[in-house]
Amino acid sequence: MQEFTGLNSSEVKERESKGLTNKSSRHKTKAVPEILIENIFSLFNLIIFGIIIFVLIFYFRTKELNLLLDSLGIFTIALINTLIGIFQEIKAKRALDKVSLLLKKQVTVLRDGTETGIEQTDIVKDEIIKLNRGDQIIVDGKIIYSKRLEIDESLLTGESLPVEKKVNDNVLSGSFCVSGAGYYKAEKIGDESYAHSVTALAKKYKITLTPLQRKINLILKTLFGAAICLVALEIILGNSETAHFGNIEFIRKIATILISLVPQGLVLFSSVTFAIGVYRISKIGAIIQKLNAIESFSSVKIVCMDKTGTLTENKLNVQKIINLNNELPEQNIRTLLGTYSRLSSEKNATINALEKFDYSENAKVIDELPFSSERKMSIIHLKFEDNSGAFQSGAEQFFILGAYDILLEKISPELKKEAENHYKYNDLKNFRNLLFGTTNSITDTGSIDPICIISISDTPRQDVYKALELFKEKDIMFKILSGDSAEAIKAVTSQIGWEIEDSRLITGNELDKLDDKVFDNIIYEKVIFARLKPEHKLKIIKSFKKQKIYTAMIGDGVNDLPAIKESDMGIAMEEGSRITKEIADIVLLKNKFSLLPEIFNEGNKIVNSVNSVAKLFLTKNFIIIYISLLSLFFLLDFPLTPRRVSLLNIFAIGLPAYIIAVRNKNISRCTNFTRDVFSFVTISAAVIMFSGYAGTGFTSIHNSQVSIVMLSIMIIIAIMNFIIVSLNSNDKIFYYILYGALLLILFLFFSVFNFDNVIFKYIK
Repeated sequence: MQEFTGLNSSEVKERESKGLTNKSSRHKTKAVPEILIENIFSLFNLIIFGIIIFVLIFYFRTKELNLLLDSLGIFTIALINTLIGIFQEIKAKRALDKVSLLLKKQVTVLRDGTETGIEQTDIVKDEIIKLNRGDQIIVDGKIIYSKRLEIDESLLTGESLPVEKKVNDNVLSGSFCVSGAGYYKAEKIGDESYAHSVTALAKKYKITLTPLQRKINLILKTLFGAAICLVALEIILGNSETAHFGNIEFIRKIATILISLVPQGLVLFSSVTFAIGVYRISKIGAIIQKLNAIESFSSVKIVCMDKTGTLTENKLNVQKIINLNNELPEQNIRTLLGTYSRLSSEKNATINALEKFDYSENAKVIDELPFSSERKMSIIHLKFEDNSGAFQSGAEQFFILGAYDILLEKISPELKKEAENHYKYNDLKNFRNLLFGTTNSITDTGSIDPICIISISDTPRQDVYKALELFKEKDIMFKILSGDSAEAIKAVTSQIGWEIEDSRLITGNELDKLDDKVFDNIIYEKVIFARLKPEHKLKIIKSFKKQKIYTAMIGDGVNDLPAIKESDMGIAMEEGSRITKEIADIVLLKNKFSLLPEIFNEGNKIVNSVNSVAKLFLTKNFIIIYISLLSLFFLLDFPLTPRRVSLLNIFAIGLPAYIIAVRNKNISRCTNFTRDVFSFVTISAAVIMFSGYAGTGFTSIHNSQVSIVMLSIMIIIAIMNFIIVSLNSNDKIFYYILYGALLLILFLFFSVFNFDNVIFKYIK
């Protein structure tokens, strides 16, 4: 290999001073000025501003004081809503900024001839960056050294097959290494890189609309469209004596309908609730990289997981070495294993477990076929420059290391039978077993001379079984999708207390023989899937999606990447490969799988908060629609004015919604958001409206007082509605009753008493 030194310290500082770094001009979250502008000049505020101008035009024409007061009332409430929105979004921004710091993304570079780890943003132009299996290519560059590099560019091009890269080949940011090792030189960095300027693949923490929020948005836009239709109906079909723009009350009615159905607050409220939820979940122990994942928690039916690093801690230890070569002493075999592990470009848990053995300092790598999930083996061509005890000086040999059951098929029948006898005699079925031997060349693995069987154990996670039980209580099924042997997987599940019958086990080879229809049925029945390749895992996830079964995939390695990317919810471990973490929806910090049920509960809590808040907001909208239609077609009283409906927005909708969101503890799964919300609001709105009309029928009041009595009754019933909604929060009902009582007392206080004070008179 050619020796590279990389940039020296002065060259790095020179480039930093010129701004030639990988820092992007794009913010991970919105800047405060952006939040201010978006909230002040939101579409809904512009609509409200238009309504205010509409009312003021008629005020200046008629000098009717009520129109001026209506305008001031609408403006005041809009201002309060905007300030609340700004405050909440800045709070959410700060929370997300803290979350973004938890997943520090490092890269290995060559500087002053030494490999060193730096933050991705600290890369400078002309940097020499190391590339190993599982690493994402951070910036655009050119390969300067390749040890059989295979690059997956599917995130950029959609092409699933890896591309072999040689010296001087270009690589693009956003692609990643699936096999081999090498170095590349940074050419385009920061905003100039492909991922930034063309595909925008770089992750951004931002407040974006999830499918649930888009559904809410569509509902509210539809309702505002209904408001336009109602106004048109009022103008076209209304009483000709009153339905004209010379009538002050008609103008106020039009303004009330429009202001009532402007969906101010709900979309922002739900967005902020999701964003704050991301922060709360990070405190539990996970990073939400896509807000969509939160609302997906309640939909998951099946969780698929890799064994290694999920059910186990991925801390491997060599338990046994079974000598299959009578000519080599065990100490020489251990030295060969230690040499192989140290000279391998692949650094994984298995290789790390072999590094505890002594090694030959005078062995040199001539060529290498790195490990890949498809091959399940690696080969290193070594040359020994001294008498190592196993080989003479100058001797060359091709060493192969791979899965025992796969390489077993490549040795002679006599040696195969001998290996199988050793396997049974030493009872190796409960270990992860590797076969180490020699072969003819890098490309010819048709004939292998075995040297030894290496039996490795992994430590099961002690808290996994409890997590599995919690998921079973929620009727969530589990599947283990692993590249390991069936025996090794069963050994681990037995250790954690999860006994699985042999009839619920299947291998990748057996899956290959099934037609699509049988395949779809079989994967639903089986629990353990052994000796899988990445394409098997991907096919299983695709099948569940085709059957419309919402599926999560948990993994940590490059072999899990296609399945994680395809799944409805991809979950990666913090110590997993960089690219797997990059594309996952959720990253579990400290690899704590046991926290997943708690994280799911927190996600359900957030969705339930949005559900309860939507019920309050939409109840008001349906009340307006009902009252408008009744007053239009049955000539009933229209009790609301712009000021009254604005106050109703704040005290009967906005503040109660905030209280529910803060105090909600409901962790049940919300199965059908739309049906649940609409079945509630259509009934509750009708009850509140009819209570208002019925209340005036049982009282002897002057016509001038009908509207205020109706409003009073509607507010009282709306408070009761708030308390009913809060029953689903799993919190002490006392706090909600207390708020309702305080709101009622405040309303009655202003309704009963007259005030000389200007401020109180304005509020009244």
